Amino acid sequence: MAYRLRTRQILLVAVGIVYVLALAWVNRQPIPTTALVHETDSSIRLRDTTSKRLGTGNRDMHWLEPARYLPDDAERPPSVLDIDGGLLHIRLHTEYRTARPYEPLSGLLKVYRKKLGFMGQVAKEDSWELLFVDRVPGPIWRAHLDRTRLRNDDGTYAPRNLAVLYYMPHNETVEYRVRIYELESLQPSAGFEQAVSMAGEQWWEHTADMNTAEATVQAQHLADKLHLCPDDSKEFADTIYSGRSFSNCVGRAGLAMRAVDFPLPGALEVLEFSLRGNTLMYSRLNDVTRFRMLELAKAQNGSLIYMDGAVQTRGPDVTELLRDIGTQSSLVQLQSTRPGGGVDVFLAHGSTTSDTFYFSFSLLQNTTLARKWVHEDVKRYRLPVHQQFSGLSRDELRLVREPPLVDQAGLITVFYFKATDIIVAVDTQWFRDHGSADVTQLQRVRESRPPYISTLNSPVAVNMTLDDSGTLLAMSTVDDELFIFARARVSSTRRILDYRRYFSNSTLLPWTATEPVSSVDALEEGDSDAFNWQLVLTWQPPTQMPTVPWEEGFISPDNPFPATQRLIVRTSSQPTTSCLRFLRFDPVQLAAYGATRRAPAAAGDAAVARVAALSASGRLRMWELDSHKQNPHVLWPFITEHWGLLFILTAVVACCVYNERRWT
Repeated sequence: MAYRLRTRQILLVAVGIVYVLALAWVNRQPIPTTALVHETDSSIRLRDTTSKRLGTGNRDMHWLEPARYLPDDAERPPSVLDIDGGLLHIRLHTEYRTARPYEPLSGLLKVYRKKLGFMGQVAKEDSWELLFVDRVPGPIWRAHLDRTRLRNDDGTYAPRNLAVLYYMPHNETVEYRVRIYELESLQPSAGFEQAVSMAGEQWWEHTADMNTAEATVQAQHLADKLHLCPDDSKEFADTIYSGRSFSNCVGRAGLAMRAVDFPLPGALEVLEFSLRGNTLMYSRLNDVTRFRMLELAKAQNGSLIYMDGAVQTRGPDVTELLRDIGTQSSLVQLQSTRPGGGVDVFLAHGSTTSDTFYFSFSLLQNTTLARKWVHEDVKRYRLPVHQQFSGLSRDELRLVREPPLVDQAGLITVFYFKATDIIVAVDTQWFRDHGSADVTQLQRVRESRPPYISTLNSPVAVNMTLDDSGTLLAMSTVDDELFIFARARVSSTRRILDYRRYFSNSTLLPWTATEPVSSVDALEEGDSDAFNWQLVLTWQPPTQMPTVPWEEGFISPDNPFPATQRLIVRTSSQPTTSCLRFLRFDPVQLAAYGATRRAPAAAGDAAVARVAALSASGRLRMWELDSHKQNPHVLWPFITEHWGLLFILTAVVACCVYNERRWT
């Protein structure tokens, strides 16, 4: 009898183990894992800004960009970075306190550079070098980086610009202004050599050790007068940046970016803000029009310059029912060559009734100089949320209220809708039938539903980036998981002029559309083609189970994902990703630095593609796209993602075993 009962106990445990193994094998991720080729040592990090200098509503923004590109030729594709130029880390504080009492908040921009000599795996990785600091006169409300880099008729490329929208309160009104930084204009600062000779060659060493109040005051005076940055690794630097007379400064390299300010008409609160080329687009709360566009003047070299009387284009009128736009909305400018100065704008908008959340995206286009606007719905989704959102969890409620992730590169625009969990790509193209002179502008819209992203423990992506060719897409989650998507290009029976003409030295010049209205190409529900995104590579950081502090179990603006939501949480050695960027390297230049020369990431592409992730502390990770392997771990990821199910299963098996033992 005892032998039989013991056998039944062993059988119960064995069935539970086999059940878990079977579930883990069925739910395994069949996507290969990309190779992590570089990670910054934990000893190399940027200093955190003193908390007392940041406003209560401060938000940090980060961008990772190549300092410069190599010239493209017949053997080298465009958008290949120059390793000698390094990488730029742009860091923006939206609210920065100054030392002057009762003075309104300001904004602070820092630009760092990292040399890429470590790419050859011979030289040691350098720390981030501070290039320059610029204090914006008012708190920063919005910021947008335009990196479309469209090719001009003369073979040059449009410069990359960072547009910063800030506001300055005056009595009972608010003045909005835009400061635009040109990334391509990184050049020696005027008067730098003279300033160094006046301050002394040991200026940076002196500012690293300030022991007396007299030395501090003297250093502040020299920094304000000579515009020299102190040693940024010391907290004393924040004392310089918050000084009464401080405006900007440059680091040891003596390099700075050109910046120009533009006033933004009106005083209503700005909701959406973006820059594409020389056109600013923005929308305001309770405005009578859906959006407004300002065409800024530019010089012959493409740089933006300030001139009075910027041309303004008004969007369609807004009815009373649509006046309150809300936060779940996004406007993006699309490239347009239609006659009469036609404008194409892609709109993503979310609205809520008593028990249903609606999310739609559509195309807005004018015909002749904004005299008539045409609104064309592309897709519409509905999500039941019950009365007053009672059917949503806290995380789901936050996702409903957040705008989508948006990125643009060339003629490609990508949206990731968090609430509906889809990726929407908009490709601007032109085509004509053989033998016809009529050119039609086409906005090709494709939606893809990515697998593995919205799982139990990783509910949403928080960072997204496109590569410059528009064929690769990367996303990272709150837990630093990485997902890389790709899509294939196929030939067409019609002659299609796509984004590639902007990235090649071909004889094709941009065509001007002859049709007055753009066409929209969208597939039916469930259909797919070569323009849809397919998941090709993944990566997950090493995990362990540390103790979760009590305060991390609550949702806040700084902690939208409580650590108690996951069994596997981040540790101090696993930084949260602040931004992603695709980087393309020249194989010849990599070989010159001593790196192993690898095959290009795709056939016909003479460049090595890598994905870079940057954390707020300046830690850098890089993955190769041409070397990957199948994830060998099957059981452990299943346990970490379905620990609740396994806990219940273990409890049931334990109760059954205990009940069997009572009869022994």
